[in-house]
Amino acid sequence: MNKSTTGKFRFWRSVLSNPLSSGLVSLFRNPINFLYFGLFIFAVLINVEHSYSDAPKQSGYFSGSIEFDKQPAHTINTTKITANISRLGEEQILEITATSLNDSETVYTQIKNFKGEGTYFIPGDGSSSNIGNLIKDINDYQEKNNFYEATRPNGAGIANGVGRVNITTYSNNVIAGDLVLIGNNPAGQQAILGAAKFKVNLQP
Repeated sequence: MNKSTTGKFRFWRSVLSNPLSSGLVSLFRNPINFLYFGLFIFAVLINVEHSYSDAPKQSGYFSGSIEFDKQPAHTINTTKITANISRLGEEQILEITATSLNDSETVYTQIKNFKGEGTYFIPGDGSSSNIGNLIKDINDYQEKNNFYEATRPNGAGIANGVGRVNITTYSNNVIAGDLVLIGNNPAGQQAILGAAKFKVNLQP
């Protein structure tokens, strides 16, 4: 046996003596093993896909300062925020609801005749009646004084609260902007939401 043949023999013997190499040779010699290997790879890919699809998606955020009844203002930071757009005839209606994670304080706005990016006033002009509510305790909905509303002027022309929603980003998937709102409850007490910023995925 010459040196060239001896070198080749040593090379293949070292390769075949490697457990990994032996496993690969056995795999390709037996078609059934190759089939099982393919099924294993397929199962791994399916599990990876499911892990990504099942991962929770960031719904958004809402952050601002709020005060009730002349109490010291405090910060409301929450990821518990939803937004959806519905249609009433030819009119689009935008609803945004944000609830504090620490208590039941809630901010609710409804913008009628929504047309995308721009500024919308609450309660609106003569052609619309937008809604803005600052709710001290959403769980106690039977207590009327928990609801601080911005409503249109009454018969005497006196307005009850005022607000503004500024939509800076709007697409099929997400909406973002800022919000200022002042509302009064039936007892005449006032609640103020400072310049709050929000960003949220639109609900289907």
